[in-house]
Amino acid sequence: MNKLSEQEIRDFTTILSDLVGIPSVKGEPEPDAPYGPYPKEALTFFLDRAKADGFITENVGNKAGYVQWGTHGPLLAVLGHLDVVPKGSGWKTTAFALTCNDEYFVGRGVVDDKGPVVAAYMAMRRFKANYPDPDFRVRLVVGTDEEHGSSCMARYCETEELPDIGFTPDAEFPCIFAEKGIYQMHFAGPVTEDYTLHGGNAANMVPAYCECVDLIADKGICADGIQAHASHPNLGVNAIEKILGKLPKSILSVSPLLQLMKKYFASDSETPFASFFTEDVSGKMTTNVGIVHINKEQADLHVDIRFPVTVPEEEVRRKLQEVASEFGVTVVDDSVQPPLFKDKDSKQISVLTDIYADYREAFVYLPDEQKAREEVLSEPAAPIAIGGGTYARTMPNIVAFGPQLPWAQDQCHQANEKILKENLYLLVPMYEEALEKLGNIII
Repeated sequence: MNKLSEQEIRDFTTILSDLVGIPSVKGEPEPDAPYGPYPKEALTFFLDRAKADGFITENVGNKAGYVQWGTHGPLLAVLGHLDVVPKGSGWKTTAFALTCNDEYFVGRGVVDDKGPVVAAYMAMRRFKANYPDPDFRVRLVVGTDEEHGSSCMARYCETEELPDIGFTPDAEFPCIFAEKGIYQMHFAGPVTEDYTLHGGNAANMVPAYCECVDLIADKGICADGIQAHASHPNLGVNAIEKILGKLPKSILSVSPLLQLMKKYFASDSETPFASFFTEDVSGKMTTNVGIVHINKEQADLHVDIRFPVTVPEEEVRRKLQEVASEFGVTVVDDSVQPPLFKDKDSKQISVLTDIYADYREAFVYLPDEQKAREEVLSEPAAPIAIGGGTYARTMPNIVAFGPQLPWAQDQCHQANEKILKENLYLLVPMYEEALEKLGNIII
């Protein structure tokens, strides 16, 4: 494998540092900044940097953009995103500043997805140097709304060319053949002047803090949790769920939203919503209560649901409306991303899985990961199904490929998001090889 040179490492670190320093969380729309100023700033920075490096670049409505090398032949695309989730609580470093030590990069986005985007970009720089006039085009497409439904890629697909093949470095290794459907439901109930209850920052994050103020008793109640990605709610501790056990009956018994949550969406629910649906090859349904806001002006509950690939989304919608009506709760709006299911024996998935198999023993690991790593390495590498949603479902012929290692703790959406530097660097030759081998499939 062709490791990074000292100059490549310096460039990698500089680009990543600049990107992490931009707090590209979705904000209120502004003129020419549909997702707020910071996602636009990240996009502009990245495209300007690539243009200075000699690439073809294009800004797509300040929602997405692309970096390209090659002018003719089939199109190979790599899809990544520059937006991030809010920092949340529990950080020991500055979330929107890249922290480097001997082992790690730390900062919001180093895993999801700025770090892998930079790795893909560095792989493209190598491809550009090795193939001055390739027989196919390589395009790194970057979006800025992945964390809130991927409308950026919908905008791209309206006017831009769709790829013949490609991958997104925004998930897990080895290679992903199935992604569960994602349903995000917004429930609304009656407002109250008796108390306030607030928790969570995003539906697809396990909330780390929730606070209630009993205005009648003049008493505050709070709960701390552990932040995690909603696709793996078991890796976190949900602060909104925790506060249910602390609330007085005077609050719990009069709130339809909290009663709905307690019965169907808490981890200790008497009738878990997931129990209405059958597990399949992609796993079982999971649910996460990500946001709650109840006061005299609003009463909202946002739930993130990951449903198996063989479950029709209409069934999920019908059941959600049914449980809402049981408590007289309103379904304000919802968003759904259909499941993704591909042939795991396809040439595309086989090539990427084989690349991972060749590299997987080269990834460094922590002492407490050794046992899990040995178990993984004792079995042949094989494509997997996940609960997370990636850009692979936003356009045809794309599959997810890395960077999360099967033996490592998931860092996405967590406080102190970090990645071992050597493992992030190793993505560069891996993705360089992926560009070459996937290109050979389509020419």
